Amino acid sequence: MGATYALGTFNDNFFKQAACLLALSFGLKEIQGAAGIFFALPFVLFSAWAGWLADRLPKSSIIVWAKGLEVLAMALGAYGLITLDWHFILAMVATMGLQSAIFSPALNGSIPETVSGSSVPKVNAALKLATTLAILAGIALAGVGLDQSWGQAALPAEISFGRVFVAAVALLAALLGLAAAMFISPGPVKGMRPQVHFPWAGPIDSLRDCMYLRREPSLGLALLAEAYFYFVSSLAVFLINDLGETQLHLSFSQTSLLPAALMLGLCAGSLLAGKGSPLSWQKLLMPAGAGMGAGLLLSGLAPLFAPEIRLGWLIGAYLLTGFAGGIYLIPITSFIQVRPCPFEKGRVLGISGFASFVGIVISGACYNLLTARLPPSAGLVVAGAASLGAALLFGLGIRLIQSDKYGIDPSLRRNLNAVTLAASIFPSDKNTL
Repeated sequence: MGATYALGTFNDNFFKQAACLLALSFGLKEIQGAAGIFFALPFVLFSAWAGWLADRLPKSSIIVWAKGLEVLAMALGAYGLITLDWHFILAMVATMGLQSAIFSPALNGSIPETVSGSSVPKVNAALKLATTLAILAGIALAGVGLDQSWGQAALPAEISFGRVFVAAVALLAALLGLAAAMFISPGPVKGMRPQVHFPWAGPIDSLRDCMYLRREPSLGLALLAEAYFYFVSSLAVFLINDLGETQLHLSFSQTSLLPAALMLGLCAGSLLAGKGSPLSWQKLLMPAGAGMGAGLLLSGLAPLFAPEIRLGWLIGAYLLTGFAGGIYLIPITSFIQVRPCPFEKGRVLGISGFASFVGIVISGACYNLLTARLPPSAGLVVAGAASLGAALLFGLGIRLIQSDKYGIDPSLRRNLNAVTLAASIFPSDKNTL
């Protein structure tokens, strides 16, 4: 499962980064924002369905079908990349979003079924390390792949060998991921409640499920914090690509080094956070969020420095941002996986995907809005300031949840290692499928 997940994550980022760099090189900034929206929309529309499936079907079967969908997506994307047909490229990005929406609840829901609650942060840290390294490789190699020209003599002048190279690597990675998925053993479906209707309304059902989280405010705050992470990280990657390609005029390879540094810092932060418990997020959320904000603010100052030190400054700033991000994310992810009662894990993870990718959709719109008025460096300063403000608000939320005065969930303050299961969050449904 780790190999399957890592190969899919590599492909998501390898192809999307290559497409974004090409779009920026042709002066099509809006394509980058559109790609973020197209990738996230399937999560918004179908997360409720994916969560329902993860609670009722063998997770290995869901994963195999999702990886088959990835092969189709890469075939569409390969044609679009070679011919520079942006319709096919965006279709590929949307299809990859759909397969990721189906895949994610099955993978994340299987972790607490197979390991003890205290081991979940370690397993998440190991998976996050593997997938972050895959993201790192995907982002870094996208620019390197586009710069390849050694086979150009065998191709017509209008077809870049770099684009053919990227398309071939992406299709190969999809096929290897499908092969790896065939070896995943079916996992148990534990504690499934049979009286759960199929969420035909999709995003409306997801919104309704979000409202039920008022019964479990600690879980609701963790889901909100996770959604903010994906909003700001998606926005940051868009702005980083724009900063390197259009404002600082770096090469494809140099521009790809910047988000790669972000991912490398995330690896280090994830490893450190994996040593904690699923409740560590209460102590770490505010300082880690402030660290992300500080790193983004520092990166926005890069144009003020001499050209020969800008790249080093940016790499340092993004290492800091990613390190804080890993410490921020791992405990939240672990808590969301462990806290729900067994027969509602898939449903809660469906809400997680829905909320996180609503954040990514908003990030695409915010990117287009910011870059229409500000240079990307100023956009990074805005993102950093927003993260500092969000960190303060999340810290206040944690204080309220832990407070005996308000009686929301003071057990979280006293029970620092073992996470008690939540009571059923959602009402029973009499109408079944």
